Amino acid sequence: MHKTLRRLLYALAVAAVITALTAAGLSAGTFDGFQRRASDNLFPSAATDKRIVVLAVDAKTIRLLDNQVTPPRDAQALIGRQLTAAGAAVVVWDFVFSGAKDEDLDFATALAEMRAPILGASYKSTHPATDDDVLDVTFLQGPEPYFAEAGNTQVAHVNVTNDPSDGVIRSLSLIYDDGRNFIPSLALAALRAFNGETGPITRIAPDGVQIGDRFIPTEGRHSLRINFAAGLDEVGKDRAIVSAADVITGSANPARFRNKIVFVGTTEPIAGDAKLAPVDKSNTFPGVLIHANALNTMLTNSYLEPVSDTENAVTAGLLALLVMLSVLFFPVWAAILVVFALIVGIPTVFPGAYLAVAVIRFDHGDIMNIIYGLLAIVLAFIGGLAIKYVTETRQRRRVSSLFAQYVPEEVARQLEESGALDSHIEGERVDVGLFFCDLRGFTSLSATLEPTEVRAMLNHFYDLLTEIIHSHRGTVLKFVGDEVFAVFGAPLPIPNNAQATLDCAIEIQARATELDALLADLNIPPVKFGIGMNVGDVVAAHIGGGRRRQYDIVGDTVNLGSRLCSQAGKGEIVLPEKMIERLVNVPPMESMGAVALKGLEEPVPLFKVVVGESEPRQPTPSPAPAPTAAPT
Repeated sequence: MHKTLRRLLYALAVAAVITALTAAGLSAGTFDGFQRRASDNLFPSAATDKRIVVLAVDAKTIRLLDNQVTPPRDAQALIGRQLTAAGAAVVVWDFVFSGAKDEDLDFATALAEMRAPILGASYKSTHPATDDDVLDVTFLQGPEPYFAEAGNTQVAHVNVTNDPSDGVIRSLSLIYDDGRNFIPSLALAALRAFNGETGPITRIAPDGVQIGDRFIPTEGRHSLRINFAAGLDEVGKDRAIVSAADVITGSANPARFRNKIVFVGTTEPIAGDAKLAPVDKSNTFPGVLIHANALNTMLTNSYLEPVSDTENAVTAGLLALLVMLSVLFFPVWAAILVVFALIVGIPTVFPGAYLAVAVIRFDHGDIMNIIYGLLAIVLAFIGGLAIKYVTETRQRRRVSSLFAQYVPEEVARQLEESGALDSHIEGERVDVGLFFCDLRGFTSLSATLEPTEVRAMLNHFYDLLTEIIHSHRGTVLKFVGDEVFAVFGAPLPIPNNAQATLDCAIEIQARATELDALLADLNIPPVKFGIGMNVGDVVAAHIGGGRRRQYDIVGDTVNLGSRLCSQAGKGEIVLPEKMIERLVNVPPMESMGAVALKGLEEPVPLFKVVVGESEPRQPTPSPAPAPTAAPT
């Protein structure tokens, strides 16, 4: 429980830190350039309005006009008359007809015959650094007055907004202020003309422009964020782009233009009107398509709006929390799968879950900050691994310091992985098997040996018993002089601890000759073991304080096992009758009858297993009474 709570707190703490860092980064505009470029990959996403047609001055048209990149004004007049005859609702020229030409009268006449022609003009900002509202501009270049005054002709600006960081066009200003009137962009003028609006623009809000019953949301300086559509750059039957050559030669189907908004512009890069756009960063995207996509954004209501910094920060925090929980509670390989599922997904099948949500929301007009979400996932994964490494390393050291001297390395590892280390340390009631094993005749033998020989004898004795106990998944609890205390079923349970305890004791007795061989090399006589065992409930805990701590078990089961050890002779194993009921493999054994034991009111029925030659221990004589003083 404590371990789970700690992991949750770690996860929450890291998620909170990442949320705070995300909020600070968003406020400072850090990684804004990366975010814009990341969002560019989500285009095109807008629906395509079929009322928009782009009449392209393409390579075919340039060849028809004897390699003139800009069609002469008599050709423009012919285009205007053809579109008028076809029933075009609005015709937008992405050309600046400045300077007088011989054929101007013909073109002006054609303009006067059209329903709603729109001509382009360019403007220059007067003080862009301090202008936060409608951008103040001065006229730079535009159509001759007789063009602007012909019929219902309107003049609109052709300017687009280049991102200063990379030159990509992602937005354009819908309106400019020249000091007398608000100048609409080509796209906004086309929308107004299509709705039948004339006259000056008057309904402007701080966050948008009202055109008829349509409110167009804008950002700073009344810029429209353009949502690009795939269909506007397609050429072919019933597609948005039609070659101007087909209109000039009369081979175009007039139905393609009936009640449509037609943009006339150059699509060949050699004309010098190529742009950088999110959907094409090769500097070949035609400028006329920028305006067409701006109008399409308004007609389809495909507006884009960045989600709030608060939502982005919370999203990053939740992603970090999810990744942290997966790292701290699952294996590393599972956490890696979670990260891959969030970011990568399955290539060619579906994107990662986070990116899929970003794409879906982008298609619905919400621009999530992808960069901070991805950073949150990566940082949380790295942070989770670091915390997991540090805590697991500390945990391993703790397990090692507490249990490694008692249990095999495998058991210590299982303790760490079980997640129940705290309960083993604090204490628990468990069912165990246990035995006490001591050397018979050790006291008298040690009196005849040098201290180094006694030490060597005990070391060999301890090493042999530890090896055998560990092989049976037992825990060595104590070495006390010539006695070894072992338990089976603590700190980790094992199947049939009674059988494991007896099997281990039998192997110890059977391998006594190995110890004799080692002692013979030291000129030490052979030794024998006596083992007493028991099975039952005990309290197991890591006890002690300060510098003196040890893992131990206590209870009546331990006391009885200790007393039975004193009943075992050389080569014997003594166990209580109640233990036999729990054995699967019962070896040959002899009844010792009901034996009265110190501290117990009732005699205990005992049995003994003899491995090899039995040499019963002689009862310890009672101490002689102290002599009394002679009477005086």
